[in-house]
Amino acid sequence: MSEPRSDRSAIAEFYEAHGEKVRYLLVGACNTFFSYVIFLGMLMTVGRWAGTLASSPVVALSFVGHKSYIVAEWAAWVLAVVVSTTTFKYFVFYGEGHLLGQIGRGYLVYLPAEVISTVILWLTVQVAHLSPQVGKLVTIVFATVFSYLGHKYFTFRVPLEVGEAPPEMFE
Repeated sequence: MSEPRSDRSAIAEFYEAHGEKVRYLLVGACNTFFSYVIFLGMLMTVGRWAGTLASSPVVALSFVGHKSYIVAEWAAWVLAVVVSTTTFKYFVFYGEGHLLGQIGRGYLVYLPAEVISTVILWLTVQVAHLSPQVGKLVTIVFATVFSYLGHKYFTFRVPLEVGEAPPEMFE
């Protein structure tokens, strides 16, 4: 007869198997909240700035004057990537290596997601007639999955030494 597992050992086993994903979700939730707050702040700032400039006929017809939420999206992205990559390095993936190089790779991971998120944001505002604030929430779902995979397999992947075999070969 086997003894029943304690709740503590079940939690430890779960964390051993899925700890990285749990940490990613928790840190990612904080990063997402931070990013969304930055977006809202940029939306108010850029929106006010674009509204002031929109009195000019040239600016009124421009990309900035008409779609200030896109400018706010990209401005927030530039700031959020630094925070996000740094927190993932230290709290999720325990990444070795230099932070600045990982931030650079973080931008590369987030760039395709940001381009697609921009299209999704534009579609939610222009086609679905949702507010930019709601449209941004729609883009978060896509970006979360995409960024996890990119960080796991690119940003925080430790490069192999010449002749070294990847650990997956021994599983």
